[in-house]
Amino acid sequence: MTAISSFIDQGWNDHVDDLPGVTARLNDGFALLEDSPADLNGLLQLAEHVHIVHRGDPQAMQLVIERAAALLARQGDAQTTVNKARVSMALLRDEPVDASTLPLPALIRAHGSAVCGLAARDEVAKARRLLQATASLARDADAAVRTDATKALAATYNNLASLLLDIPRSAQAGQLMLDAAAHARSTWAEVGTWLNVERADYMLSICHAAMGHGARAAEHAQSCLAVCEANAADAFERFFAHEAMARALLADHNKQAALLESQQMQDLLAQIADEGNRAYASVVLSKLQKQESQHP
Repeated sequence: MTAISSFIDQGWNDHVDDLPGVTARLNDGFALLEDSPADLNGLLQLAEHVHIVHRGDPQAMQLVIERAAALLARQGDAQTTVNKARVSMALLRDEPVDASTLPLPALIRAHGSAVCGLAARDEVAKARRLLQATASLARDADAAVRTDATKALAATYNNLASLLLDIPRSAQAGQLMLDAAAHARSTWAEVGTWLNVERADYMLSICHAAMGHGARAAEHAQSCLAVCEANAADAFERFFAHEAMARALLADHNKQAALLESQQMQDLLAQIADEGNRAYASVVLSKLQKQESQHP
């Protein structure tokens, strides 16, 4: 693995828990590109996610694009990332959008990034209006691209719910999170696989748990578990279905039942074959166990 690849991977790993730190060191990646210019697109994708999705900061992304200008001329695969970022930047600035630079599914994802940026800035009403406009883009798509456009919309809903789950929320943002998670579930049911639906159930469950809706969270966790059972899901998927149930039970003030779910997660952890997935799951379990220990 190259130095820039490790830098990018570390940024993705750290950005949720240490957004200021990742933001501060993003520009350091450009020096590492000298030995591996082909990784420009990966760095730009990380920058777009940090500056647009998590910070709603078009000016910071503009500076990144300007710094990348010389390399962009030689790394054509990064141009789509830049075009997507520019659409999101225009939306965040309330400027006209040049939709001709992107195919419709990518255009929808660019809108989704801007929706997240607005939500991250706690501009909830604007985020909701743009999300509704984004849904209209997908619903009005020509038949030839409607499925891909709808998948992009489902991903947009999921990404918004995930973002709001990880940051401090106003009451209005909490409702937007729940609405986005519910739309993700129904939209993936239209165009996705059982895995998409199961993961959408998971997201919907933990969003309700985060809002203190234990009974609603448990309903969706049970649906997640049922989909896993019906499709012989692997240990990784079942691990997170049990996490959803544990969080639902904690939200419903049933600590003893939650502890039984976390024990099932512990048993499943050893069965997760992929080392990276197992390491990630281990961190998730540790955070849950810490929450359980603090719960009355």
